[in-house]
Amino acid sequence: MMERLPEGKAIGEMQASLQWIFTHTSRFAGAVRITAQDGEGFLLVQKGEPLAAYFKHPLKSLAGPPALKYFGSQPILDFGLRKYGPEELQEALAVSRELQALLQPGCDSPAAGPSGEESGRSNGTGTPLPAGNAPPRQESGPLAAVLQQPGVTAVACFADGLCVSSAGAIDAEYTVVFAEELLRWAESLQSATPASGAFMQMTIFYRGGNVIIAPRGDEYLCIFTTPDVQFGQVRRMIRDLQEGA
Repeated sequence: MMERLPEGKAIGEMQASLQWIFTHTSRFAGAVRITAQDGEGFLLVQKGEPLAAYFKHPLKSLAGPPALKYFGSQPILDFGLRKYGPEELQEALAVSRELQALLQPGCDSPAAGPSGEESGRSNGTGTPLPAGNAPPRQESGPLAAVLQQPGVTAVACFADGLCVSSAGAIDAEYTVVFAEELLRWAESLQSATPASGAFMQMTIFYRGGNVIIAPRGDEYLCIFTTPDVQFGQVRRMIRDLQEGA
């Protein structure tokens, strides 16, 4: 069953609830490949809307609304995202129609999938990075000024799963997913050591560069730099952005 779906472009492997999947795929079109309870299945999603659902277990198979209901009953799902172009999405919908897995009448003839930047590069576990071949986003204002800092390659400002603004060659959607995963990790560490105080900033060395995350009012900054960046200058730059929020 799964082998009949188009391969698509691997985005990442993660764990989350069904609701999280829908709220974080507003710019995504493709397959969510799910494993659960010794079985496997998939969702087809376009811009946060489920188009098809299927789950096959050694003892049963579920298609359409029953499969979607089953996925929703699981507190956490193990899944991988596969991004589709318009032709791949049509092919996947044709497979879903044969499996009687479609969720909406006529959804086997959707509009073309969302256009935009190419997907970001990934590490071995699918963690997104700025897209090396994506054209720079032409933002004006404070974030564009950040790129003038030597060693800064891209920056995004995000909140509640959405990229508010960005500058540089970056895949905004998957950068936000990546940054929020790092924030959840940092928050889990803070909960174990409550005396550490409020979250101020985190910096990790990652794949030949640095990723810096810092709060900015009700939002967060995610900054990508080269390894030789001057951190003192970056900290001053972050303070300026925070004061101007």
